[in-house]
Amino acid sequence: MKNSFYLLWLEEIDPERLNTIPALTALLEQGCDVRLTPLPLSEAGQCYYQVLTGMSAGRFGRFDSVRPEGYSVLEETAIPDGALGRLLPDIARIRKLAVTSLDITSLSEVEQLAGQTYDLALLRLHEAGKYSNEELSAFIARWQALTRPGAHLGVLTDVWAGTPHTSVNLNDFLADVGLLEVGTPRSSSTIHWGETLAYGLGTGQVWVNLRGREPQGIVNAGSEYREVCEALVRELQTNWLDPQTHEKVVAQVFKKEDLYSGDYLFKAPDLTVVYRPGYVMSKQAEKLAFDGHSVLPIENASSTETPAKAYGRFLVSGPALVAKQQSFGRLVDVLPNVMYLLQQAIPYGVEGEVLLPLFTSTYQQQNPVAYADDEKDLLSDEEEGMIVDRLRDLGYLG
Repeated sequence: MKNSFYLLWLEEIDPERLNTIPALTALLEQGCDVRLTPLPLSEAGQCYYQVLTGMSAGRFGRFDSVRPEGYSVLEETAIPDGALGRLLPDIARIRKLAVTSLDITSLSEVEQLAGQTYDLALLRLHEAGKYSNEELSAFIARWQALTRPGAHLGVLTDVWAGTPHTSVNLNDFLADVGLLEVGTPRSSSTIHWGETLAYGLGTGQVWVNLRGREPQGIVNAGSEYREVCEALVRELQTNWLDPQTHEKVVAQVFKKEDLYSGDYLFKAPDLTVVYRPGYVMSKQAEKLAFDGHSVLPIENASSTETPAKAYGRFLVSGPALVAKQQSFGRLVDVLPNVMYLLQQAIPYGVEGEVLLPLFTSTYQQQNPVAYADDEKDLLSDEEEGMIVDRLRDLGYLG
């Protein structure tokens, strides 16, 4: 018998709230509960594509909500080139499965499932966190009532890191330690690029002022570039301290080659900063601007909430799955596990893994994990054109 899977994606909601929604009681008691971690950043767009492609940013090419171009900060709003045709709904359609993918904002829109039969149904509820538990329970109960009999059910949350207590400005820190030269008052327009070694933007991007790549680059490729990167890592990980608590602001700094691989590595920032839980890049810093201080406590931030590492949550249940199974995985594991549940080969290039302990031994015996070769995942020009047209109609492409 062919499996079907109905996935409800609750955006912008604390994963722990799932424990308090009455309509999810059965799913929590009988289903699998998987805690998902990003690779490694929790920037919303990158996480979104990790889930729907099963790949990290080096494979699909979107690293943050913004990117630099000639010291200007540009928003990343288009579908990444490497993700085109590689999103879960598109792969399922290529495999000739009956698919619907809906972005919804109200209970009434769930009725689009009524009277329809799907192999894969993906519903994304925007701003789910603004709804009360009673409203969400009514929504989920109606969604469950409209699913195909015997279908597998899944509930997915966005990555969540709790409420930050402190904002930080990477550019102010680089200026404080002499790696970014800027005039007074500090502003993007007063940066002395001919004397600056590095700058930051987005949620944790660090870009070396590389000669030949940047308009006024001063760092030579090769050994000088590597030395600057090493110095940046040391300063960020060792010397950036919260003046109030004296604790380190940064949890880890990654060089792009250590973090990413794939055809889009050339678009990656030179270094990626992961802040400690509770710390977040300021809005000014995201835009390559300054706050005047590198560490700024957020007004009215909770002093009692314990910051947590960013994570998402995936509840899933059905005949092929082990009841009451708790597990850990990564965002990139969602796609291969959905494909395996749908009795489909894992697409070529996917970095995620099938979490076999979630599945019954009988299902594993009857359905060995299979991987598609590259030929099976190639889109024809006509298919790619149709996907581009559909994304443009949905407003994802300009």
